[in-house]
Amino acid sequence: MPRFAAAVLLFHLLAALTPWLARVPAALGALLTMTALAGLAQTLSRLPGRHCTLAEVRHDGLRWSVRLTGSHAWLPAELRRASRAYPGLIYIQLKAGMRRVGWLLPPGSVPADDFRRLKARIRLAC
Repeated sequence: MPRFAAAVLLFHLLAALTPWLARVPAALGALLTMTALAGLAQTLSRLPGRHCTLAEVRHDGLRWSVRLTGSHAWLPAELRRASRAYPGLIYIQLKAGMRRVGWLLPPGSVPADDFRRLKARIRLAC
């Protein structure tokens, strides 16, 4: 997981530097850089780990449930249409109550069979 976080950090830093390398006007460059850095904070909050608000996700075949960090209760959740499955990455967005939570999952974060099944489930649902 640390390699994935490092790749995310590198991607966002390159996105923050690109306006300056392209020599766009200073005001626009500053706006684009701030947007890339704000996106970094949001993306890192969606990576699994101690800092993530989403502790666990469970699917029983019919319903999704989530457990948030610091809570022992499971909340019912619904899979949002923004969820995506790519060959090497899964992005899950769930709505639990009034909160929307997201999770980025690289292939090594769950067993290979579960990763494949989750990708298929997301592709069919979204």
